Amino acid sequence: MSKRWDLVVVGAGPAGCTLATLVKKHEPKRRVLILEKCPGPRHHIGESLLPGIVPILKEMGVFEKIDSAGFPRKIGANYVWGRGREVWENDFNDVNVKEMIERRGGIPEKIEYAWQVRRSLYDEILLRHAQENGVEVLRGTAALEPIEKAGRVVGLRARGAAGERVLSCEFLADCSGQSGFLSRFKKVREYNPELKNVAAYAYFQGAPWKYSYNGHPDKTKIFICSTGCGWFWYIPIAKDIVSVGLVTSQAHLKSTGLTPEDLFQKELARCAEVAPLLARARRIEDFDGSGQSFFTVNDWSYLNVSASGPGWLAAGDAAVFVDPILSSGVTLAHLGAHRAAYTLLTQWSRSSAPQRAGLWRDYDLFCRESAEQFLALALFWYGNDRRAEKWWGRAKELQKAWLPVEMSDHLAFVTVSAGLTRFYERAFTAAGLASERALRPKDLPFYVSVLGESGALEESAARAYADSDRPRLLFPFVEEVVYFPAPGGARLQPAKRVRFVKRDPKIGLNDALNPRLVVTRYHLQLLGLIDGARTAGEVFERAAKLGVPAWWLEGPARSFLTELSIQGVLSAVPSKPALAGKGA
Repeated sequence: MSKRWDLVVVGAGPAGCTLATLVKKHEPKRRVLILEKCPGPRHHIGESLLPGIVPILKEMGVFEKIDSAGFPRKIGANYVWGRGREVWENDFNDVNVKEMIERRGGIPEKIEYAWQVRRSLYDEILLRHAQENGVEVLRGTAALEPIEKAGRVVGLRARGAAGERVLSCEFLADCSGQSGFLSRFKKVREYNPELKNVAAYAYFQGAPWKYSYNGHPDKTKIFICSTGCGWFWYIPIAKDIVSVGLVTSQAHLKSTGLTPEDLFQKELARCAEVAPLLARARRIEDFDGSGQSFFTVNDWSYLNVSASGPGWLAAGDAAVFVDPILSSGVTLAHLGAHRAAYTLLTQWSRSSAPQRAGLWRDYDLFCRESAEQFLALALFWYGNDRRAEKWWGRAKELQKAWLPVEMSDHLAFVTVSAGLTRFYERAFTAAGLASERALRPKDLPFYVSVLGESGALEESAARAYADSDRPRLLFPFVEEVVYFPAPGGARLQPAKRVRFVKRDPKIGLNDALNPRLVVTRYHLQLLGLIDGARTAGEVFERAAKLGVPAWWLEGPARSFLTELSIQGVLSAVPSKPALAGKGA
């Protein structure tokens, strides 16, 4: 093959298929190739999915194929953790309770469930769909090394059944999973020293589902249960097959002197919540043609210092892996590959070198921020108070940093753990950039589908400070340029965002908790006036003199102040009644 591809993707998993399919769908004339080292469907861990992938599957055009494949529909996750053995309920339906009451049924399917999948089948559906969309595929072909010229990746060497070959491309995408084809050469991977875990797992036939629902034989939940040295997962992936795994630290496994399989059996025998379910089940001896009945994998948490460079990018597990506790792996793969596709398509439409550099800086930022939301929860889970309310409270801190809406701690946890947070920011931004008008939440279908139509969201954002209240910013903020999908096309457009430095971003994962809001020039003008004014009324008067339009000051400006208050970065001190309106 002597032709040159626009994009070569290494790896045919969720990240690789998402990237290739979206590029080919939105620019059909592009030459796109996927390399997959396995000659046919292959086993892979990562069976529990999150609702955050559904909008992407719909854009790819593969949602119906996945939904009709017979995978159990995942409607949430239940946890038993710590000394207290009560069950923590986590239902995706909780984010739709208000709408369910209002409409007396009709929960939006894109939020109601995800799936628990047999990855060999799930990945095969994605790959065949990519081929149907015109993506070329070379199975049984392994990537050997990238080829660089003048500091830019221009292709790679690969080996297949016909021998070794050179493949030239404008862009090379590493979607090769934890093996990190390009990471080995670029040396960009950094491991998290606090999360060096090992997963030991097997598949059982004839075991019942932990959770079944009358009238809904296709719906269930993942079950997570702590043990003395880690935790078990129990995931139905078919009507008669469950995946059961033990996650423990590498250090503990080493200290026991046991093999992973021996430790798995020892802990399973002690787990009252899981062991009885497997009493009449048999372990599958040759799962997915792997020739194995028992599997182990290092669940070491890592993040690429850079997820892109001249002529290359990394997405999915090749760029970041958090931890299996929140089932975030496949979601991060789809999210990262979706953003990679949009970034690449936008680059091809822009000729300015600074613009292209800005796009890829933002891609790196997107990958890091998306992962850090899950990582902050995972670290809190392993290292702190094991009571549910404490974990949910940390989730609310994360939720408020991205979505300034009052909700319960538990609902915040469901929202964050369902992988939906990035869509909130996208929904507001993409819809409102052109006009600079602050939209009402009820105008945004995605918000409505998640938080319902009861009006609570709009009411919480509409409370305004009295003109006599004295506003004060509690933390400094920085302005940054970020990119979001432009309305009506698979392209990105720049936007301004402010990030409040409430916590030192250089310490751990504090930046994931720092509030941020996408803003227009009107927001920036208002922010510049707050600390110097004696009252909110004075802020509005000065803004009007600077040319901020009256319609914006009368509505969106007051909502903005409330959003800042919900995020915990703005304080408003009511003035004494006698001094109201006099600049107290």
